[in-house]
Amino acid sequence: MRNLLPLAFAFLLASLSPVLAQNFKPVDDPEKFAADVVQTLANGDIDEAAKTVIDTVGQPGALSSMQTALQIFKDKKFDFSKKVIDEDLNGALRKIIYYAYVDKLGFVYFRFNFKMSSKGWVLAHFLFKTETNELLPKDF
Repeated sequence: MRNLLPLAFAFLLASLSPVLAQNFKPVDDPEKFAADVVQTLANGDIDEAAKTVIDTVGQPGALSSMQTALQIFKDKKFDFSKKVIDEDLNGALRKIIYYAYVDKLGFVYFRFNFKMSSKGWVLAHFLFKTETNELLPKDF
């Protein structure tokens, strides 16, 4: 069940991607944005984290789906979190992955994919997954 909600949400965001280009909110600093979202979740403010991501991708109709997906973190304590990957491909594409150990949940990974546009960085995809056996989830 733990992996079902994030996968369902990833599917939702993937189905919205053609619309994203019209409504996105540019991100000035992808590194700070990703760090702030993870910290907001660690602070227990699930609704604020959901709103931040949804406002940035420009899909206000997906807010309740994002809030539902992030409920997995409700009343959970982030024991540790740190950025583990920050790949910048020539200033055009950027992938940032955060790892967290969350009490009563386990090892969680957050992936933020950004793409550059004439207006700035676009959060093109956000995904989180749990993984126990591998260093990173296979599709990360």
